[in-house]
Amino acid sequence: MVMTWPKSAGLRLAGGFLVMAVTTTSSEAFEQQSTPTVRVAGIVLKWLRTNKDANIERAEKLIREAAAGGAQIVCTTECFLDGYAIADKSIPLEEYRALGEPVPGGAYYARLAALADELDIHLVAGLLEADGDLRYNTAVLLGPDGSLLGKYRKHKLDHELVRNTPGTEYPVFKTVYGNVGIMICADRREPDLVKQLCTNGADILLCPSGGMFGPQRNDPIVQSRSLENGKHIVFVHPAEFLVTSPDGEIADRTILGDRLEVDAADVGRDVDSSRVFYFELPVKP
Repeated sequence: MVMTWPKSAGLRLAGGFLVMAVTTTSSEAFEQQSTPTVRVAGIVLKWLRTNKDANIERAEKLIREAAAGGAQIVCTTECFLDGYAIADKSIPLEEYRALGEPVPGGAYYARLAALADELDIHLVAGLLEADGDLRYNTAVLLGPDGSLLGKYRKHKLDHELVRNTPGTEYPVFKTVYGNVGIMICADRREPDLVKQLCTNGADILLCPSGGMFGPQRNDPIVQSRSLENGKHIVFVHPAEFLVTSPDGEIADRTILGDRLEVDAADVGRDVDSSRVFYFELPVKP
């Protein structure tokens, strides 16, 4: 199931599907042409719970596709690497903790860094971070040379608190395209958190996610954060790619299936829908 809602106005039938066509005025077209942009790609991919080998192999194919498609910033979902294992509390504690990845230093982290370096991209990757005895729901930002530009630890943990530790900082990471601020999933529900990222200088807001999605339960929340801060937000989820604009409108949205997770037996079937989505994000000159 693929549902798309571009922000404008005409309808046409193409290949048996109803498609909405976007139209712009000449002044809008001129503004789009004259405003510098960075091509951001969202890796919309279902999780395989606890299977780091399979998850990184599946994601790598799409990350390579994104780079070949001209993406300069590529963003995965929340905890793509461990398949958001925190959702399953029946996983023995020591098995869960073993899924954690030192940042930097972990073997899978090193593989992601090498991939960013090879493809010459900025890569935002969600994973379970191991820091001594603590575990964090973390998104790392890797530079096009594979270096660690920074990491963000999720603040609002809710059910995760039984095993994970909340982040306490609001880091913003400098890139050639502007300062990148990252929030993870439920953090988007906290106006003060997003405002603090912007106060700290964020030009680009990315939200790797894995919880609520869609126009009823998620999108108005993200739209509100965009409107409050006058910023685009790129939201990347196992079942949705969403971009909201500074005026709080939907700039791009696709719902891709209705599943967040699949079993190994479902890989490659219709329920295992995945895709690379692109958005030309305006940036400061």
